[in-house]
Amino acid sequence: MSAERNASCPRCGQPFHCGAHDSVPCPCGTLTLTPELTQQLRERYAGCLCLACLAQLQGPPTQPPKAPTNR
Repeated sequence: MSAERNASCPRCGQPFHCGAHDSVPCPCGTLTLTPELTQQLRERYAGCLCLACLAQLQGPPTQPPKAPTNR
């Protein structure tokens, strides 16, 4: 995906700041997208999506498995 500093999200149309070329890590790096979803997004959109859309597409966070309880 191409990155622009001040862009419009191609999914929702809202303006956002793309941090891909900033000196600090981009906030979207905190999300985990499956390789399949990443490929679909690259095929469908020419640019980066805003953090809100990426978070929505990521789906709910997965919970780590619970430790067994000893009784």
